[in-house]
Amino acid sequence: MTSTIEISPGITTPIADKFKGVLLDAYGVFWGGNDSGLLPGAAEIMEKLVGAGKIVGVLSNTTQMASKEISKLHKHGIVHGKHFHFFVSSGEVARDVFLNRKLPFETPRNRFYLFGGAHPRFSSHETIFQGSSYKETSNIDEADFLYLSIPHINGIDQTDPELFREEVHKIIGKKLPMVCSNPDRFAHEGNPPVAVVRQGSIAAIYEEIGGQVFYIGKPHPMAYTMALAHFHAHRIVDPAEILMVGDTPETDVRGARLTGMASALVIRTGIMADRIARHGLENCVKGLAPHDYPNYFIERFADGLRASS
Repeated sequence: MTSTIEISPGITTPIADKFKGVLLDAYGVFWGGNDSGLLPGAAEIMEKLVGAGKIVGVLSNTTQMASKEISKLHKHGIVHGKHFHFFVSSGEVARDVFLNRKLPFETPRNRFYLFGGAHPRFSSHETIFQGSSYKETSNIDEADFLYLSIPHINGIDQTDPELFREEVHKIIGKKLPMVCSNPDRFAHEGNPPVAVVRQGSIAAIYEEIGGQVFYIGKPHPMAYTMALAHFHAHRIVDPAEILMVGDTPETDVRGARLTGMASALVIRTGIMADRIARHGLENCVKGLAPHDYPNYFIERFADGLRASS
């Protein structure tokens, strides 16, 4: 560890005492992935925060519906009302976009083409579009836009985004805008958790070769706006009274800063932990852009559960 970086064990004391609301990312903060489940101590800390009168919300870039995520957490002992007050998913935000036709480009055919195919381990994208005016087409030439699926190859998650580059190059000539409902480039899955490619990595390649991408989810405003509406319902109207806790600087910290929230970056679990393992803590912190630099660094979301360095 470097002496120039102040790192707290967790958020409950004294950091959380400064805020009325706490907004949590899921993956890498209290959730280790669908194969490994809850991270140690997470349930106790969430219950402690709620018991202390904090309004606790979850803001996740998962493209699953919030109701499904809430049910999943319930099976692991994380109960709505006891451990958190609300859950906002990027899938929920995307559904609002499609139901209310908030896309920033024309869609005369009301058709989209699914890029990447449905992932067999996750709920179908069809739920997001259900009830909207947009229908899926298998003919890319009939589509107004591309909808980016959860990346996989033959149903298997991958760790290298470059494996998808050739497929991305095949569609760039269609000059269609791409909708990315999960800006995260990686997410943890497996047991032990491994960082696997997610939609944000594919969208980055598409942009790199000249494509247009419309992002939904952190760090973009619509996700935080939906979360703030929940805080408003609990009489927290000033974003400065809310602490965002996440593991990814470019989504969690950046989005919080753009919204006016404070942020705490977890460094021993999740995406930041992977980077530190490869490049070292000091190098990773020095490499943070100003808008990705958190107010606080914390070991883990759960206090006192330090890993040996």
